[in-house]
Amino acid sequence: MVLAGPGTGKTTVITSRIANLIESKAVRPENILVVTFSRAASNEMKERYGRLSMTWRGRDVSFGTFHSIFYKLLRQYKGYRLEDLIDGNSKFNIIKSLVRRLEPSLAEDDEHIRNIIGDMEYVISTMSGAGDFKSGSYKNSQLKGIMEEYNDLKRQSGKYDYDDILSHCLNMLAEAPKILKEVRERFKYILVDEFQDINALQFEAIKLIAEPLNNIFVVGDDDQSIYGFRGAAPDILLNFEKLYPGCSKIYLKTNYRTTSNILAAALSVINANKNRYYKTLETVKGKGSLPVVFEVEDFEQEARTIAARIVQMIKNRRKFSDFAVIYRTNLQSRAVIDAFLDFGIPFITFDDMVFIYNHWIFRDIISYLKLGAGLGDTRDFIRIMNRPKRYISKDMIEKAERSGGDFLLDIINQGGLNRLQINGIFELKNDLKRLGGMEPANAVRYIRNVTGYDEYLKEYAASKGISTKGLLEVIEEIESSSGGFGSIVQYMQHMEEVAEKLAHKKYDNSGHNNVKLMTMHKAKGLEFETVFICGTVEGLTPYIKDDSASNTDLEEERRLFYVAVTRAKRELYITIPKRRYGKSVKPSRFIEELQKCIDYSSQVSAGQRIYHKIYYEGVIKEVINNKKDARIRVDFGGSVKELNLKTCLKNEIIRLI
Repeated sequence: MVLAGPGTGKTTVITSRIANLIESKAVRPENILVVTFSRAASNEMKERYGRLSMTWRGRDVSFGTFHSIFYKLLRQYKGYRLEDLIDGNSKFNIIKSLVRRLEPSLAEDDEHIRNIIGDMEYVISTMSGAGDFKSGSYKNSQLKGIMEEYNDLKRQSGKYDYDDILSHCLNMLAEAPKILKEVRERFKYILVDEFQDINALQFEAIKLIAEPLNNIFVVGDDDQSIYGFRGAAPDILLNFEKLYPGCSKIYLKTNYRTTSNILAAALSVINANKNRYYKTLETVKGKGSLPVVFEVEDFEQEARTIAARIVQMIKNRRKFSDFAVIYRTNLQSRAVIDAFLDFGIPFITFDDMVFIYNHWIFRDIISYLKLGAGLGDTRDFIRIMNRPKRYISKDMIEKAERSGGDFLLDIINQGGLNRLQINGIFELKNDLKRLGGMEPANAVRYIRNVTGYDEYLKEYAASKGISTKGLLEVIEEIESSSGGFGSIVQYMQHMEEVAEKLAHKKYDNSGHNNVKLMTMHKAKGLEFETVFICGTVEGLTPYIKDDSASNTDLEEERRLFYVAVTRAKRELYITIPKRRYGKSVKPSRFIEELQKCIDYSSQVSAGQRIYHKIYYEGVIKEVINNKKDARIRVDFGGSVKELNLKTCLKNEIIRLI
């Protein structure tokens, strides 16, 4: 077991190990299996080994992801065909059709469908039953029913999906001793990268193949286990010594990426976790600059401040590709993207462009606004008619649609409506009339509070047995995005301009001269000269879904923040908005942890020249250390000032010359 912290050279260790086994230990290449978690990592391993080996003997070493390795075994022994594989798009459409049959109103919510699929995959990867799992997308009985229908459909059609590749392979090995014996004789040496990301299903298969020789070599970092929502089980790494008594444990302590100040800050955060291997890390880089933590008024100002700082750095001969902006949720990308488009900053996003302007709640609100401004059509009426519920039946809506006249009047003229339904129609007409004369932000607030849209979202969440937090965050973000526009038409024009600009950008992960935007999850494994971590406030970092957050959840959130911090090679900026959606918020608890170990006094010494924002150039005459805060006495051209060193450095009031 190799415990390898960030930037310590995990890939190099594995490729060197392979070369050593072959060249020094006379191990046959075809007896080596190297398992990774992504195709890119597998290809990189293969390429690096090819460069290390004196002759190209790497072609016989089996490199691959869990899925690719297990699929080859199923194809070899069970005749699996690629044309029988249900790909991701097909699976999405199948699940959507199953949901449509159960609850038509929920089927149009693509995010809901993705969440159901995520929950299904979690159940399979953790080898737990749907009945024992607390679903984040559906009530357990409903999730179980969908899974059973989906599995029946696969069996009847003779198809399988990506998750089946893992489970079917494990079942094959467990139930066919002859096949298992052949596989064990072939793969006598097993190496697994990013072992902290392994799930129960994957590990059971690897463990079965490795027996009885147990020549298993794993590299991982429990502090970077951030995929619990996918079923990753860091406890497998933490319990590795119990599973394999007497195994060797090796620590990689040298970090080749980050300066000592940033690394010390990162370790100060992660050391607050209890369920982990304690580690020390050293860097070959110098001290470098201190992490800069600064407050901004809100998320809009935060985005514009980051954009302005990047533009200023570019003037100092920096490249856009030096920078990354990292956030906890993809929802935060909206303000950053808006600001970058305004400042003309080129960027790429490492996450799907499924952010605020693509969300179904946004489309609901836009339909309200369009109808209020006289820009809507029948489709908009259909969309919002029962959001919130006005108890207008699907049949009534379809008849009014076919009439092609005044939609609301056509519904009333059908007859058969009770007083509640009639009142709902007239209230909607009145609401839309009022919306037309409002500024967009006021209009969104009106839709939320007067028409009852927020209550609709709460009922929607209750119907699925999920938390309302994520849905309310979306509507809050929409309200925030609408601020500053004088009319609904101006807001709509802004949306169209953003959509057009985004459509003309090429969003890929290539190494062009662009700022990289990504969530903390997507940042893992990457590195950048300068990193901005934004939105570091309680409720977001850590992201707490409700009051029942467990210590396990908090530790994973801390690991996420640790991953984000350790992406920075040279400079780290952390921003703290004071307000979120108009309400005061507290700085993340991780900020205090990060600053706890920073020795500000070690950054300066007597005789150093500094530049102060107010007093300009000066010379440090004395560094005064005490238990609370270090202070410095500085001579500014004959005027001696005593300054709080931590405050000055943290807020960039002074800089060393």
